[in-house]
This record gives sequence, C-alpha cells and structure tokens, in this order.
Amino acid sequence: MRYKPEHKERSRARIISAAGTLFRRHGYGGVGIDQIMASAKLTRGGFYSHFPSKSALFAAVISSEHGFNAMMKRRAGPARTDLAAQAMAIVEGYLHPDDRDEIGAGCSMASLSIDVARAGAPAQTAFSHKLTELAAEFARGLNKTKGLDPRALAAMALCVGGAVLARASNDDDLVDQLGAACRDAVERQLKT
Repeated sequence: MRYKPEHKERSRARIISAAGTLFRRHGYGGVGIDQIMASAKLTRGGFYSHFPSKSALFAAVISSEHGFNAMMKRRAGPARTDLAAQAMAIVEGYLHPDDRDEIGAGCSMASLSIDVARAGAPAQTAFSHKLTELAAEFARGLNKTKGLDPRALAAMALCVGGAVLARASNDDDLVDQLGAACRDAVERQLKT
C-alpha cells in the first residue's frame, strides 16, 4: 500500500520533532536512531526513507524552527520601539534563571551549539543560517545599518551565551548575576 505524500511529510516532521527533543536533552552523541524512531512511534526501517544518516537528521533539526528564533519571529508592532520592547520581554524570559531548564529543552542554540561545532558542515551551515535569522530578528527593532548589525549580533551572543553558561552552572547566585548582567547588556544594545 502506498502512502500519500502528506503521510511521509507528517512522519518526517515527527522524526525531526522527536530527534530535536532527544538531542537537546542528551546531546547528539547520546541518542541513537532506534531511540529517535521509538520516540517518534515509527519503525527503525522507516528512518532511511526520510534521512540518509543521523547527521543529516541533526542538520534538519538545527534547520527547524525552535526556541528563541520562533519567539523573536512572532513579534509584531508598528514601530521599532514596539519591536525592541517585545524583544526585551523575550530576552527577560530567555535569561530568567527559573527558565534555564525550559530554554535548554526548547532552544537548539542554547543546548546544541557545542555538538554543532563538532558535527561537520551540514549542521554548521544550518546553524549559521539560524544565527543569521536571529540576528536579523534582533535588528528589526533597531535603526538600519548595512549588513549584519553589530548590536544585534552582540545581543544575540549575550542571550545564547548567557543561557549556555547558566545551564552549565549549579550556583544559583552566579546564575542570577549572570542573567542580570546579560539582560542589562542586551538592553543597552537594543537602545543604541
């Protein structure tokens, strides 16, 4: 029996979603194809009709819409000041100490950047594309500059870097101070 194209698309989406959750929780090396397919409630044999390899799936996960990028893209407003205010509200939540586990579970930038650095060109290319998209989203609230806006790049780096460091620390006071310092620095970038 032949499946309709929509069935294959839904199955592929389930695999990407399951893999994203597992990769963000356990890292690229901590998850196998069997585990991913079981989580997607599909058979292992079906994996290769969607992806040629686990690394190709990893690149697809990195390319998918998730976490920080998705929140920033949902901003809407008639003026740059509205967009900047909405960006700061997102940053507040993203860097809030109480949200660090949630951020790790939902944002591939904060949870998989080290894995991507080791994964090779396809994942790195997908990651670079997502970084460029996020920088462009931050820039939507700033006065225009040519090319990638350095303020947007700095804001993005402060957010993702702050989230990565917060997730790695078990010192709650340090995490609080780190989050506050990053939020203040992002706010300065978005107000210039």
